[in-house]
Amino acid sequence: MAGGSQSAAITALFDYDSLDATQRSIIQQRTGEIRERLRRSAQDVWEIGQKLSDVRSRLKYGQFLTWLKVEFGWSQRTAYNFINVYETFGDRFANLAKVDIATSLLYQLASPSVPEDLREQVLRSAEQGQKITAKALRSKIKQRKQLKSAAVDEPQEPAGPEIITVIPQSVESIASVETDKATERFPAAAFADSSAPAPVAVPLATPAVPTIKPGWYQLDQQHLIYCGDTASAAFIERLPAAKLAIAVTANDWAHDWLIDQIDNIVVLPQAEFTTDKLKQLLLLLSNPRDSVVFPWLPQSDMLAVAHQLGRRVYGGDADIARCQRAISAAGLAAARIEAEVVAEVG
Repeated sequence: MAGGSQSAAITALFDYDSLDATQRSIIQQRTGEIRERLRRSAQDVWEIGQKLSDVRSRLKYGQFLTWLKVEFGWSQRTAYNFINVYETFGDRFANLAKVDIATSLLYQLASPSVPEDLREQVLRSAEQGQKITAKALRSKIKQRKQLKSAAVDEPQEPAGPEIITVIPQSVESIASVETDKATERFPAAAFADSSAPAPVAVPLATPAVPTIKPGWYQLDQQHLIYCGDTASAAFIERLPAAKLAIAVTANDWAHDWLIDQIDNIVVLPQAEFTTDKLKQLLLLLSNPRDSVVFPWLPQSDMLAVAHQLGRRVYGGDADIARCQRAISAAGLAAARIEAEVVAEVG
């Protein structure tokens, strides 16, 4: 049964005095039991996340996704709901398990997109007995985004990207796994996308494009490129609901911050990257007119390849020189746009 302080809080919200003694006793007991189950559910979520994180560290990236599908039928996003709770709260979960918090709110609170100060504010409120809903949290996040958008200033030269989660050094590119599967299922000719524009050669001559500065650029009125830190809120908060993200990087970064909005995330080591592999991934995991995310642009023809296949790119790079090369190689009209316009054209 709930303790005295809990009973007082419950009485303030529900008139138990209107019930007869027997009903009041039973209902208050059931209330306490339900609250205990809710706390247990939160603890279960944390413990599942802990075990998933352990399995993830022992398997290669492509193997982990296959294991999730075979054993549980889970998507990557479902698994990371649990993992985010474990990694976000860590040692603090002992205190978190003592408060009433719905699992739906717990998942959202653990999302990498939630600012740390807002997360702490919600946790303090929950510890004080206040009821916070997932809807209320979404409203707070939306208000913050609106305030940030209104206060957007000229972007500064970005620092290096913040690495959220490190993939073990033994990670093997999921691209190689998917490419092998694709080769078994389809002959080489099947990779031709009949609904996409006919491939054309990337122009050898560098088109006239503006000198690139930190900030947003729109290419051919359809692609959005951010020359700045793609691990920053300036990029993450404007992510569209994309079909695919392909992260080509020399760093072992799991890109957890993409999980909330991307259906499929492929981490491709830069040493293994080829233009043909990029084409195969785009054809296998997305369709013409789908939005795809490139958090890095290490090879200058990435935008050109995606454009030729009819995909819409939301991408960028903290290295301004790489941004300049990728935009130039695309051979498309490029125009600088303000940050607040991105959501309207994305």
